[in-house]
Amino acid sequence: MKRIFRPFTIFLIAISLLNLTSCEKPTSQLKIFVRDSSGNPVPGAEVKIISSTTSVPATSKHSDKQQTNASSYCTFDLTTFFKSQISTSRDGYFDIIAEKGGFTAIGTVRATYQTTQVQTVKFPENK
Repeated sequence: MKRIFRPFTIFLIAISLLNLTSCEKPTSQLKIFVRDSSGNPVPGAEVKIISSTTSVPATSKHSDKQQTNASSYCTFDLTTFFKSQISTSRDGYFDIIAEKGGFTAIGTVRATYQTTQVQTVKFPENK
């Protein structure tokens, strides 16, 4: 009986280990879309994220800056941020500032550990 179950057990363990090691690790990302007042994409806008230190619970200090791509979004990788933040909270609160051509769009977002959070900010109407 052992001769039958031993190879079968070893085979199941091997398959389980292969399955666990081949899984993709979830990442923590923040994807920001920038639109004008009419909802049209705004490529080339400069987007800054700044952690909100007055949030409850407090968010660790972090800031980053990128430009939107041709599809009018940019993606911030928050993996290193959450490595330092995870001991206190699984959430991070950020202020978003997007600028282009003298216009500024402002927003806020809550990012969560091992998820991709998507937020859209809009420029105000031209006056």
